[in-house]
Amino acid sequence: MTTLIVLAVITGIILWYALHGRDWLKSKPWAQGFFEFIEPVEIFIYKKSETILVARSLQFLGAILTLLTWVGSIDITPIMPLVPEKYQPYVHAGMSFLPLVLNGLGAIVERLRNQTTKPIELVAVPDKVVAETPGLAQTIAKADEIKVEAVAETKVAVAVAAAEAKAA
Repeated sequence: MTTLIVLAVITGIILWYALHGRDWLKSKPWAQGFFEFIEPVEIFIYKKSETILVARSLQFLGAILTLLTWVGSIDITPIMPLVPEKYQPYVHAGMSFLPLVLNGLGAIVERLRNQTTKPIELVAVPDKVVAETPGLAQTIAKADEIKVEAVAETKVAVAVAAAEAKAA
């Protein structure tokens, strides 16, 4: 049970960091040294994407819970008296599949983040409105085109900077 509490606290800290903490810390001058140190780690682990951080946290939590299930460290007997007897087999089965579900959710969230590249304001426009407004359709297509160009230019700039750093 202690292990689950520790995992819950760590997960809570990661969620706080992803949702509010990073932006809050970025606004504090005393935290700039922290970001100089942590930024390469953030880029390596989750590409500085809060969504990917949460997704990979879910995957990690699923892997840890799977490991704990294998070694028999997850004990749900304290909650079983609260569950009616006819539902207890389902609770045991659910606890067995919980790590797999968390890992799957993490993989789904990461895939969706890597797939979704448009701002929500563009995605949320109803298809009917786009179809009825040719100018809007052109604007959305132009935004998509600009995004593709920006990503390509960024990849080239990063490759050039890496080559220059390697040469130096």
